[in-house]
Amino acid sequence: MSDAESKPVVGAWEVLESDELYRNPYFAFRRETCMLPNERIMPAYYVWEMVDWVNVVALTGEGRLILVNQYRHAAKNRFVEFPGGTTEPASNESHEQAARRELREETGYVPGQLHYLGMHYPNPGLQDNRMHVYLATDCERVGEPTLDPFEDIEVELVEVADFLDMFQQGRPIHALMMASLSLALPAIKKFCASIPNPT
Repeated sequence: MSDAESKPVVGAWEVLESDELYRNPYFAFRRETCMLPNERIMPAYYVWEMVDWVNVVALTGEGRLILVNQYRHAAKNRFVEFPGGTTEPASNESHEQAARRELREETGYVPGQLHYLGMHYPNPGLQDNRMHVYLATDCERVGEPTLDPFEDIEVELVEVADFLDMFQQGRPIHALMMASLSLALPAIKKFCASIPNPT
């Protein structure tokens, strides 16, 4: 936890009562009664307490993005995404370990280098978890993806320029990918600029 995260939040609501409604290994759902700074009472605020997530912005040595084309049932559509997923709470897995595992499982690739880029909050009005973003460079394919039984994923290698164009051509946009891209874009450009032109 950073110094900024450990400091008290100015104007934080006081929790008067908290009732857990549901729990499984990956998230809990609770209802809280809160008092605002002006002493108004919020009678029922619902919160998903969730494990942290990771996104891996992965590039081959040639500068192509390694993406996953994944069906998302709630939206009933397919989305082009960065590989990623949840940390494993049962194993006390670190964010970096989760990033390496998710990249390997979903794509069959492993990184030559892995760098932490930062984090963002997926939905702070409802969820308390964070999305941690990593840049994986010089990735090499070491085998087939090892997907969970109900994952519906296809791996795509895409040029960076083509990926950026996707969002101007009406393809469905996953907001978490756009937030991660905003953190990763400077590092993507720097890495691609370092690749020698083919002779």
